[in-house]
Amino acid sequence: MEVEENPQLQMRPESSPMEVEQFDRRPAALGDLRILPDEILCSILTYLTPRDVARLSCVSSVMYILCNEEPLWMSLCIDIADRQLQYKGSWKRTALDQLNVSFENNESFQKLLHFDGFNSMFLYRRLYRCYTSLNGFYYDTGNVERTKNLSVEEFRDKYDGQKPVLIGGLTDTWPARTTWTTEELLKNYGDTAFKLSQRSRYKIRMKLKDYLSYMKVQHDEDPLYIFDEKFGEAAPELLKDYIVPDMFKEDFFDVLDKDQRPPFRWLIMGPERSGASWHVDPGLTSAWNTLLCGRKRWALYPPGRVPLGVTVHVNEEDGDVNIDSPSSLQWWLDFYPLLAEEDKPIECTQLPGETIFVPSGWWHCVLNLETTVAVTQNFVNAKNFEFVCLDMAPGYRHKGVCRAGLLALDDISIEDVRKNMLSLESGSSCSDLSRKDKRIRVDQPKGSEKGSTVDGVSKCIYLSEVEFSYEINFLAMFLDKEQDHYTSLWSSSNSIGQREMREWLSKLWVGKPEIRDLIWKVFIYSLLC
Repeated sequence: MEVEENPQLQMRPESSPMEVEQFDRRPAALGDLRILPDEILCSILTYLTPRDVARLSCVSSVMYILCNEEPLWMSLCIDIADRQLQYKGSWKRTALDQLNVSFENNESFQKLLHFDGFNSMFLYRRLYRCYTSLNGFYYDTGNVERTKNLSVEEFRDKYDGQKPVLIGGLTDTWPARTTWTTEELLKNYGDTAFKLSQRSRYKIRMKLKDYLSYMKVQHDEDPLYIFDEKFGEAAPELLKDYIVPDMFKEDFFDVLDKDQRPPFRWLIMGPERSGASWHVDPGLTSAWNTLLCGRKRWALYPPGRVPLGVTVHVNEEDGDVNIDSPSSLQWWLDFYPLLAEEDKPIECTQLPGETIFVPSGWWHCVLNLETTVAVTQNFVNAKNFEFVCLDMAPGYRHKGVCRAGLLALDDISIEDVRKNMLSLESGSSCSDLSRKDKRIRVDQPKGSEKGSTVDGVSKCIYLSEVEFSYEINFLAMFLDKEQDHYTSLWSSSNSIGQREMREWLSKLWVGKPEIRDLIWKVFIYSLLC
């Protein structure tokens, strides 16, 4: 089957108010669908098949515009992509290639179409994000503490489990400082396929040479980036190019066999404008991230402080926590300017050779200011061991509190929380917290009234009246004491399953007798409560 690729679209500059009033193309072109905003229409289109989108583009001029947006075809292509992806210069061409559909390349068909009388702020903003440059964008050093030649003892005393820090000098002897550039990696691993950032239900890979070609020509709103936890299997030699810094070497997951251990290290590579949206690291582990080339902008909030624009969903059955967040670039462009000075996150620009430490439970968002290559590892040590075990315990209350703080507690009075806190301080048993039907919360700027909507009813609570504490005894009081932790459904996002966790604790009991008191404590409240 042969099809003609749709002609390139050229939109004229925004019309004057007089022209728009005389002729608005949108109502007639969309009919009854005109009541839907462009954002909703574009979202609906992502649920269609490429063939249906192609048919719909023939309906009207406005549908043609909406159906030929590159972000739409990127979404469609990723959804139908084979296990290995090869970019063809545009996402529409790539999607057609995935479907084994040929298209006409004759230049005579590439005519420009002009459409007057149509303006869309949503499409304009999306187009702006696709082409904006980050030169000069947040180049200040930020307010995360910087240090060099940090000893293991100093790290444990001042930073571990307490606050982020940027550490220099850890990579001075790494071969990766010179070999982990895009040019050198291309020479040695050009035909090696690496996993891309998870944008679909499939594990999509791309050969490094194809990915680097994609990076050079792409103008995506949220560019794909390499985020591969199995890079050591795809390219074992890369593991010899760096060593885990001494301060991060303690990792209680080390006692597990290779096939039992959850993912813990990743190769990261991405172009300007790509990055990781707001999240808390899985299992409440801590992490270190070393940048080998390029520059990254980091934003961080302490545990329990959900960033503006982020929605947290807590599943009432298994406690699984899902995060709805704008892309990293969209957050910096659209949400960051709305923050008052006192509500802004902790920030920094990470430079080549620097390592950033992110403690357990901290929210963070990363934006690549230019093409970057980095390596990161998550770990469990004595400082976060209790949090990791608590996070894996079955139940629905404590997981949301661990990640979102008291914002996760919808439909509950502040008085109930106060009583539990008083019970905790007095050493008596905590009163039972009422079960909730829905658990959805969107954060607002600090100091404002915190509200949520559940079943269409607006509810407001003043969280400033209660002090949130990211302390193990405070968080553990939200555990469901009546739940059978041996048969209860465990969250699908848990690092390991019930049986594997018990085996892990058993191996730690034998292999690390010095932490047996800690192991016994977490066994009691995470498996027997």
